[in-house]
Amino acid sequence: MKKSKFITGIPKALFYLRMSLVCAWRFRSFRVLRKAAEFTGIFFKHKLLRLPSGEFKLDFYMPRYPSEAFFRAMENKLICSPPRPVSVVLSMTRACSYRCPHCYQSCDRTDELPLARLVETVRELRDFGVVAWAVEGGEPLLKFERLDAVLSEIAGLEVWVNSTGFSATPEKIARLAELNVTGIMTSIHSVDEAEHDRFTGMPGSWRRALAFLGDCRAAGMLTGFNTVLSDEAVVEGGIDPIMKLAGEQECDYIQLIHPKPSGKWLGRRLDSAISREAVAVACAAQVRYNSAREKHAPILTAQVFEESPEMLGCCCGGIDRFYIGAAGDVQPCEFVNISFGNLSEVPFETAYERMRRAFPLPCCEWICRTRAEEIAEAAAASGGTLPLPWAQTEKLVADWGTGTPTPVYQRMEIYR
Repeated sequence: MKKSKFITGIPKALFYLRMSLVCAWRFRSFRVLRKAAEFTGIFFKHKLLRLPSGEFKLDFYMPRYPSEAFFRAMENKLICSPPRPVSVVLSMTRACSYRCPHCYQSCDRTDELPLARLVETVRELRDFGVVAWAVEGGEPLLKFERLDAVLSEIAGLEVWVNSTGFSATPEKIARLAELNVTGIMTSIHSVDEAEHDRFTGMPGSWRRALAFLGDCRAAGMLTGFNTVLSDEAVVEGGIDPIMKLAGEQECDYIQLIHPKPSGKWLGRRLDSAISREAVAVACAAQVRYNSAREKHAPILTAQVFEESPEMLGCCCGGIDRFYIGAAGDVQPCEFVNISFGNLSEVPFETAYERMRRAFPLPCCEWICRTRAEEIAEAAAASGGTLPLPWAQTEKLVADWGTGTPTPVYQRMEIYR
């Protein structure tokens, strides 16, 4: 099986030139070309990934180029007025045997969106233009009938499945490949097996995850780690060992997720000085691992870098992405525990419009941190169940304001 290839330097520059010309021809507009150059130009800071299919990945969160999903994503951002989100994180079940201390779903209501409504929702989002999907649980493999039904509706789009590998079988993995799943991300939070297993609360979870990734890679899917490191671990050099392990496992991506005061960690106070230092370290690591110096290493995608003012800023609330929980709550982000409506009670369009009114412009501030204390106080006052229902959310977001606009979107002049 052919392997993916990381591209840097002059070949990457030539690719971006060709891609810009293709976009100009595709949309028959030099005005669109300028916007496309602004939007895709920020991804030039990343290593380019050439897939065995001959397609290319500019960014972990963007569809493969030159797929139809890629051009639909560009249309969403550059042609549609107002612009539409590109991606969604969809939880299709809360079922999970792990007990991770950072779980952002741990305090959520326990019911699940009925299968028929779940499939209907997936179709609505697909037809609305959502082209990049992160499908997760809980553990999605535990409810494989639901997972199969979801993936069948979005086969051919950019689809990643987040899974620990728990309950994986050769038959399930073969079905994921058959449904054209782009890639698999699994949780690896330490290079130390015992430490990782303590974190997940599940003996054998570290070995299971690595074996699962190997089987998925052999089936032709991209693979990567979802890694949560504490600020202290980042400052003390924890990124490099994770990157080394990922390279040994022939992974394509590592998504480094900074600690969030949400879910089970809602109300948790982070040391601001250490957090600032950790952000600087993680951003520097991303620059290094996406350079020619680390040409053969996996691609590091650190959320603190991707969400920085120099990149896209905070893209929650339907700017670039949003989240739908297992019970059907439409949330601005998986780490922001408020709901703009439950899809068992309101149409998607209603919840989406509420959310967009609350988040009209792309901004630099990380809502998951700046508003966490308010959310925690509201949750404590109402019994602690998350996400906050629409009645509470409506009152909470009324005075939030818009924050500092994200520079790249200001230059593109697509949000007004």
